[in-house]
Amino acid sequence: MSLPYMSIGRMERRLVTGGTENLWFEPGVNLLVGRPNTGKTKWLQTLDYLIGDPGENPFEGAEESGLAEKYDAAGVELVIGDESLWIERRWRELGAKTKIFVNNEGMPTREFQQFLIKKLGIPLLNFPKGNPMSGQTWPELSFRMMLRHIYRQQRFWSGLVDLQPEGEQHACLLQFLGIAELIYTDEYGQLIKRKMEVERLKARRDQYGQTLDELARDLLSEPGLSVGATVTTVREAESRLSTEIDAFRKRRVELITVARDKIVSPDQRGHVMQLGEERASLLASLEGFRMKAKAIAERLGEIQRYRTEIADELDRMTRAEDAGLILADLKVTHCPACDQPITDKGKSENCFLCHQDLPDELLIEELGAVRLRFESDRLSGEFKETNELYGVLERDEKRVTKDIADTERRLSKLENELAPARQAVSALIQEEVSAIDMTLGELSERQRQVTRISSALEIGQELNKRIVTIEREIEPLQERVDESVRSTDFNALAAHLEDGMNTYLSAINAQRPGVWRHNPVVVDVTRSSFSLRVGARRWHVALGGTDTLYFLMAYQYGLLTLSDKRGYHYPGISIIDVPGEFSGEAVEDKENFIVQPFIDLLSKKEYKGAQLIITGASFASLEDVNRIHLTNVYVA
Repeated sequence: MSLPYMSIGRMERRLVTGGTENLWFEPGVNLLVGRPNTGKTKWLQTLDYLIGDPGENPFEGAEESGLAEKYDAAGVELVIGDESLWIERRWRELGAKTKIFVNNEGMPTREFQQFLIKKLGIPLLNFPKGNPMSGQTWPELSFRMMLRHIYRQQRFWSGLVDLQPEGEQHACLLQFLGIAELIYTDEYGQLIKRKMEVERLKARRDQYGQTLDELARDLLSEPGLSVGATVTTVREAESRLSTEIDAFRKRRVELITVARDKIVSPDQRGHVMQLGEERASLLASLEGFRMKAKAIAERLGEIQRYRTEIADELDRMTRAEDAGLILADLKVTHCPACDQPITDKGKSENCFLCHQDLPDELLIEELGAVRLRFESDRLSGEFKETNELYGVLERDEKRVTKDIADTERRLSKLENELAPARQAVSALIQEEVSAIDMTLGELSERQRQVTRISSALEIGQELNKRIVTIEREIEPLQERVDESVRSTDFNALAAHLEDGMNTYLSAINAQRPGVWRHNPVVVDVTRSSFSLRVGARRWHVALGGTDTLYFLMAYQYGLLTLSDKRGYHYPGISIIDVPGEFSGEAVEDKENFIVQPFIDLLSKKEYKGAQLIITGASFASLEDVNRIHLTNVYVA
């Protein structure tokens, strides 16, 4: 079955003087007629304001001044299916300007939009405004956006929907055709989100790789890194640098060994080697002693802090015991609730305050004393253990300090014994060893830089892994979204709108032959765009001023024909504020032919409950319509 129709019943504007102005509409065709300046457009502006305009009053921005002060509220009976709702706006009531009252219950305009869409059975969804990959937040497809198509304002007759972005027009049209919920699904939103994330990661990876290459070329002079830093080139550079470093170290050892053999006599060589080995052993021992001394010092600090805390706690316990002895004889003399003096009127074996049985007085005192003694004994034991541990650590510290001093003295003695041999060897090979040490320093620094670049490359690899993971998630999403689009026959769904528009143009041609001399209208709708053409040309290019008016009337008629069709989401109402002149002449009975197709359409049984509200100067002689005649001319 089709969705419930929406129609307008009674409209009311409340004057600040307390009186009201009312209009009564009915399902079917309603002609709001009257001479110029009788307020037809202002009534429709009031209706537009009542069903969701976020402005502060229905006449905001109007050329006439004082209208908002003339009225203080307005309301409308909104009929949706079998349900009647009273919608009211109170723009002069404090705190109510931005609220819409539904059956006297206030709600914000955005909440009302959602409420109205749900009542109409239209899916609530978000859509991409323009390119889905633009990164913009997807706005909610609100009833206000759709109302731009339902309510043709008098000032908007130059475009399909003036001042509405094409992306928003497309989304509204898809919603009316029942396609939007098949396209703008949660899966489509997830797909776009993941695609955008992949694009951001790829851009980040490319930028990161370019920056890394520039840094690698600036920092390093490795032949393999002259073009770009890759995992392979970095590994080759690391291997090459390690080989060079090993070779220079080996060369250094060889130089020192050869010089030692030349300078140190064979009978002294063993002794020098023994001294060198002992020196290395002492250096290792010295480092161990220093680390142990540091650990003992840290532990001593912790024990000292703990000992201080225990001493403070013991002092508090002593003060508590002394206070207990002093305060033990104090009694409660006043009631803690009412502060009145307490008279001991109870039995001597009961508490004079709570009247419970008193335990033996000696037992009470002993219980408190036992608890204090227990805590004091426990703390005293811990304090004693802490002092013992502190003493052990102090002895360890003294022993380690002595070991460090002994090792340093022995090391100093070895250095003195080795000094002559070192000086002799150094004099022979000083320049070569210094050169090798400088080269080793440069190679080591380059090796560290290459290692850093290798670590940085891991970030690029992690980006690649994330991109691959997300692309794998995209594949099934893309397949499901594409399948949904493939199963949607856009042309068949758009054909109903196309048929409705051409039916209207044929109908006005039948009543006034030759009024429409152009080719039929063609409606094309896809997932991402839509177009309305007259023959092979876009409608706004093919049509002049008067034909544009006929075309836009046909669009309103075509949308109205969607109301009874299953799966479509047009709410069965059209509001048209006709320009003061239509086809270059004043709209009177000579222009009845533009309304007659609507009368014929809404007289059909399947459109029972649908509604058209259209303004005009007269529309005389039309039958089967509800005529609302405004006679009071407002003169500035």
